Amino acid sequence: MGFKKINYAKISLPGKTVLYRQTYEKAEVIDGVIVSKLNTFSDDFGGWFKEAMRLDEDGNVVALKDLGVDFHPIQVNVSHLAPKTKRFWHIHPHQNEIWTTTGTILLGLIDFRKDSKTYEKKMKIVLSPDRMVYIPTGVAHGFINQGDEFVTLNYFTDHHFMADETTEECRIDPEKVSYDFVKSELM
Repeated sequence: MGFKKINYAKISLPGKTVLYRQTYEKAEVIDGVIVSKLNTFSDDFGGWFKEAMRLDEDGNVVALKDLGVDFHPIQVNVSHLAPKTKRFWHIHPHQNEIWTTTGTILLGLIDFRKDSKTYEKKMKIVLSPDRMVYIPTGVAHGFINQGDEFVTLNYFTDHHFMADETTEECRIDPEKVSYDFVKSELM
């Protein structure tokens, strides 16, 4: 979705206010980032069961394998995000991840893979409990929990986290990255 400046002879907006028309083209996506709907089953008491991930006999994530992506998670991490928490930018030189949540977060992504056909492309995703996102190596990610409730982020990785210098979990100074994915858009 995008917006195009337009003029109508019969409409005069105050000052330098600009009139836009929504264009409805498909949002730009980063190559290799995959957003998928999760199978969720409701019960009679207002609860639900969610299939967060299905693995085949070899440890491949079935939903990704069907799309030609070879991903073998070896660690599951859980992060409890306080209301209004924002964290950015993280990037992993070798690690791929799948994220699922118990609530809704706004996720910003930037492709910093030097040889990628979508190098420096940016993407915004509303990640809700009924969706998962696959984030490949070299794609920077940041998020904000804009809600008033805690959100649990479950993320599945293909590398182990070690709280020492061997962990390749890198940070990028947000002042040096010009992408404000939290900023409101026209709607």
